[in-house]
Amino acid sequence: MKLMLCVAVVAAFALPGASAAAPVLQEDMAVDDGKEWTLLVYWDSDNNLEPCAEFAIETWKPALTCDDEINLIVYMDLLSVNGTWIYDIHEGECHTVETWEELNSSDPATLERFLDYGLANYPAKKTMLVMQDHGYAWRGLCRDETDGNGIMLIDSMASAIRNATAASGARIDILALDACAVATIEIAYELRDTVGWLAASELFVPDDGLPYDMMLRALVAYPEMTPGEFVHDMVDMYMEYYSSKTLYEHMHPYDQDFMTFSAFDLSLVDEVGATFIEMTKVLEPLVADNTDAVQAAWNHAFVTVRQSMGGWEFVPSAYTLFADLKGLDSGLDGAIDSFVGAFDAALVNEGSSTRLGDAPTGLNIYFPPCLANYNSAAWEWAKQFVYHDIGLDLVDESRWCQCLMEYYFSADGLQNRPNQVTQLVTG
Repeated sequence: MKLMLCVAVVAAFALPGASAAAPVLQEDMAVDDGKEWTLLVYWDSDNNLEPCAEFAIETWKPALTCDDEINLIVYMDLLSVNGTWIYDIHEGECHTVETWEELNSSDPATLERFLDYGLANYPAKKTMLVMQDHGYAWRGLCRDETDGNGIMLIDSMASAIRNATAASGARIDILALDACAVATIEIAYELRDTVGWLAASELFVPDDGLPYDMMLRALVAYPEMTPGEFVHDMVDMYMEYYSSKTLYEHMHPYDQDFMTFSAFDLSLVDEVGATFIEMTKVLEPLVADNTDAVQAAWNHAFVTVRQSMGGWEFVPSAYTLFADLKGLDSGLDGAIDSFVGAFDAALVNEGSSTRLGDAPTGLNIYFPPCLANYNSAAWEWAKQFVYHDIGLDLVDESRWCQCLMEYYFSADGLQNRPNQVTQLVTG
């Protein structure tokens, strides 16, 4: 085991059952220092990702070689220790600046409290929010096993961010999601009036998470870089970090050949949503008579089951899916061209491993292969999240759900696949 992450949680890692132990750490006062960058990291390890916290902090401490222009402020929640903490990483050490009670990290009110604190005490010219934990595509992220085993829904997360920025008058320039399968078109559209740029992965994210060492060293070397420049470079850093099992330190010897990462300018995502909404209106009446073409497009766009939650998540790449439907109808062709053009304009940078071919294009979309999967018939926990009733703007404003139903009821077998589920769920 590597060096322990902070004095506050040494006992938690060293002694099983030490969750009642109170942290013993000198508490430093937060300083209003107006630096170039503040990185606010919302770290929910109140689940089986707790070991990732140690790896991350032992990465952050040596990487932030100079903090003259960078604040690195971390909210930390662990499974094995009651309580939550705010850390200020500087001078190669992890300093506790706040000790809070045990909180539900899947509650957007907890995120808002952290943002209120961070934005008030660590103002900077540019601010990035990192959110780390398990990701569940359009459903949300941040699973807290101690406090109800729920997750934070995307619209609730967006509301928490907007509330905090409105109260402080500050801005979150970049939202980086260190979680699986959360680079989705539904999430990007939901966040369009919330943050400036989004950086995330369409597929699986290894336990190492984001390339924090590279990111911090890049900011130390050139703190004047703009948010747009930084998110662009983050994509390249992510792909470089996961390009080798041996050049960089990793928690586990992952197969590094199935990685994706992308960055989007969310100020341009309104147009992506508008063209998507129009495209689905044109597509809906065409689906039933063109199911073979839809299936072929899905096959191309659905990159790999292995990297989509072991087959439980069905999130083909959106751009590829719809681009492959060109040729069915001239009106649809025009709508697809408009969508593709808006998508290309908003895309800052995208990377994917060569073994994934040309399918990954930056944002995925929910498209289960049959109605039973849409209703999560084989994933009991996920039944509580209903795609068409979860409060996502793009789902509510478009005809995408109707397109899916047209597809599912167009042919026998698309309602239920006995080899995948045991009972038809008609919903």
